[in-house]
Amino acid sequence: MAKQDFYKILGVEKSASLTEIKKAYRNLVNIYHPDKNTKKSAEEQKQAEAKFKEIQEAYEILSDETKRKQYDKFGHAAFDQQFGGGSSGFSGFDFGDIFSSFTSGFGFGGSQEQKYSRPLKGENFQAKIYISFIESILGKEISQKLTKYDQCDNCKGSGANSSSDITTCYNCQGRGMQTEVLNIPGFGRVQNKTTCSVCLGSGKNITKNCKKCRGKTIVETKEEVTIKIPAGIQDGMFIRVAGFGGPGHKGGPSGDLHLEINVRQHKHFTRSGNDIHVNMPVSIIDVINQNTVEVPSPTGLKKVRLYDYYKSGQIVNVLRAGAPDPKNPRIIGDLKVHLIFYIPEFSPRQKDDLNQVFAQINDKTKAK
Repeated sequence: MAKQDFYKILGVEKSASLTEIKKAYRNLVNIYHPDKNTKKSAEEQKQAEAKFKEIQEAYEILSDETKRKQYDKFGHAAFDQQFGGGSSGFSGFDFGDIFSSFTSGFGFGGSQEQKYSRPLKGENFQAKIYISFIESILGKEISQKLTKYDQCDNCKGSGANSSSDITTCYNCQGRGMQTEVLNIPGFGRVQNKTTCSVCLGSGKNITKNCKKCRGKTIVETKEEVTIKIPAGIQDGMFIRVAGFGGPGHKGGPSGDLHLEINVRQHKHFTRSGNDIHVNMPVSIIDVINQNTVEVPSPTGLKKVRLYDYYKSGQIVNVLRAGAPDPKNPRIIGDLKVHLIFYIPEFSPRQKDDLNQVFAQINDKTKAK
């Protein structure tokens, strides 16, 4: 009898994410698990057990990235005995992925039981936050509602309604691991240890879910948080918000939320390190007369004295008018003013006067 498609068994699309596959698996286990069918007839129990084995097998393949790739490419044949004799005709295997899946079960880096037997800090989350260029220079405080994930205080993270609702996993006998034999094209039969497909590595089965968290082991709350963005922060830097990552395990602390700073471009200002650059159009008359002009900066107008020997494209430094260093606010960059000369509009009479001046200059130059 031909095997049913693993995706159909779990009731998911072929494009389903790992999260969707896990969710479908848990829902089906809750229906067909032997402990859930003890009050049914012998025939119904037998049917449920057969269905449960199908669900286990499907999940075991689709929850493993390497096995799923093999299944998607070769179907059930990738795991049948007759394909263990040679590698001819098989292409596109990522052997690095295959070997990494093997070594994960052979004691390299610790077993699943050891990994989860001690308190562990929760996973760190990452998100992006967008601020203006001026806000990045001056700093800012943002009030934001964030989701906080904590271990359920009712079940203490077990997911069970009470201690009597926790049983030793019948599939792995509480070890959290199971041994399987893979038929890999080109390698033959290979024995490998993987996470138990029934208890997902916990070594326990839950017969009745916690009333508060409904078996999720965590609870979510919303908290108003003030996020302080330091003056001088640069694009791509991170701000850590402690305790707003994933929940800890076995009493471990929650992970952190890492906010990646994205600074929007400014119309006039650019930044290089702690220095700020700006293009400043100046009249050639102001240059000739060595006037003082006002130049915009993120912290207000700055006065710059012009000299008649300046040339268009000249860069004038305004000391300590740039960005502060976010790690040491006493260090402040400079404002780099790029002078761009322009000739103002003249009236016909002014042009005549200028022509006379230029003629006199030319005469003196020739006389020399």
